Amino acid sequence: MAQLEVSQPISIILNEFNYRLWSSTIQWFLRAWKFWKYITGDAQPLHLPEDDDDDSYAKYQSQLEDWDNDNSKIITWFANTSVPSIQSLFTPFETTKEVWNYLAERYSSVDGANEYQLGLELHHLRFEPGQTFTNFYSKMSNLWNHLAQFEPTWTCSSNAAAFYAYRDRSRLRHFLIAFSFDYEHTRASLLHHHPLPTIG
Repeated sequence: MAQLEVSQPISIILNEFNYRLWSSTIQWFLRAWKFWKYITGDAQPLHLPEDDDDDSYAKYQSQLEDWDNDNSKIITWFANTSVPSIQSLFTPFETTKEVWNYLAERYSSVDGANEYQLGLELHHLRFEPGQTFTNFYSKMSNLWNHLAQFEPTWTCSSNAAAFYAYRDRSRLRHFLIAFSFDYEHTRASLLHHHPLPTIG
């Protein structure tokens, strides 16, 4: 595979409120370029060979250099797609896996602060000029899916059905709120349907 020369592989900049979107997007990029093994730990630096002939040592040095180059490249991508306050957190770590695990632990915990963060992100999400509906819906769906982990587990099927019907209506409102006044006629038309259309 040819060397990948890019300083910022994705356009999303990691901040305190968009870890899930950032992590899923950079994960796609790393998988596409076969770098995901550095996150899983499957790509490890080689150990010094027991036989100390010059050819073995030279091969070891070359492979170690390649591993270090890729590892450093990925950490640089993480830094270049993060705000400075998050970049500064990377300094204690030496491997891509350590940085990734730290970010996952810091920003993906299932607690009240995390639920608030996701809700805030959803509240501020807006359909931007030039953005495709598919791209916008994908971002919103990603937030909904992560917020779903905070929902109760229903043992009664009728209660579950009522809740999911309410959740679908709520998601439709979130979706329509995110559009500017230019879409008011379409928004009003959809909201006056009985029953309301599904978000799909």
